[in-house]
Amino acid sequence: MKDTTRVVAVAVAAVAQVVGSPLGTALSGRSVGDVSDGARSLVTPAGYAFSIWGVIFLGSLAWAVHQALPSQRSREVHRRTGWPLALAFAGNTVWEVVYPFASPAAQWTAQVLIFGITAAAAVAYARLQDLDVTGAARVLPAATAGLLLGWVTVAPVANVGNTGVALLGIDPGTTSSQVWAVVALVAVAAIGGGLVLASRVAAGPFALAVVWGTTAIAAAGGPLPVTVAALGAALVVAGSLVIRAVALRGSSREALLVG
Repeated sequence: MKDTTRVVAVAVAAVAQVVGSPLGTALSGRSVGDVSDGARSLVTPAGYAFSIWGVIFLGSLAWAVHQALPSQRSREVHRRTGWPLALAFAGNTVWEVVYPFASPAAQWTAQVLIFGITAAAAVAYARLQDLDVTGAARVLPAATAGLLLGWVTVAPVANVGNTGVALLGIDPGTTSSQVWAVVALVAVAAIGGGLVLASRVAAGPFALAVVWGTTAIAAAGGPLPVTVAALGAALVVAGSLVIRAVALRGSSREALLVG
């Protein structure tokens, strides 16, 4: 019964987050992109960046179907990652409905939600690290959790920037705004690079999403210091992935020699 409840929750939440964005647009008369473009900050990514949600949604739906199969329902990997990912999907749904309203209450609520989504995705990602599974039971939740956590490692920074412009009247053209943006991107680089190096599972999807988001911030055409910081963050995370791959290859060779 517990497995059935979790399976249904994951499936419903995975579908709901796909419906959330058009529902929010229909209710508010504005899309997420409209609101974001209306309060662009120095860390707002170029518009194409948000297409990553299509990949995340497809991965979420594929995993929701897979974990619902009778042979998969009781597997430990789904039991440990199911609820946190269901919470992340549900959070996405609410965020997509709330954010387009653009009122102060909606913006602050969306801000809280984005950090909650990040926390839920981080729990699922962390739980994956201790699980020794192979095949689709590993690839689907790893890809879903990795891409989602990678993107929402960047998204809260963009969300905070938009909120500051929209609600606090912060001028993106000031030196202090540039300093804040650079510091935020340095933090993304440190967190992203550290997680890649520390991960056993899903490091690739996570790194790809962070690189996608930070290069999109660079492509948005902000001031040179912010562009350099965004590209630097992308290089740090990508470089960490390369270092991890080299280290793993070295470990494998050492194990073969010892064996």
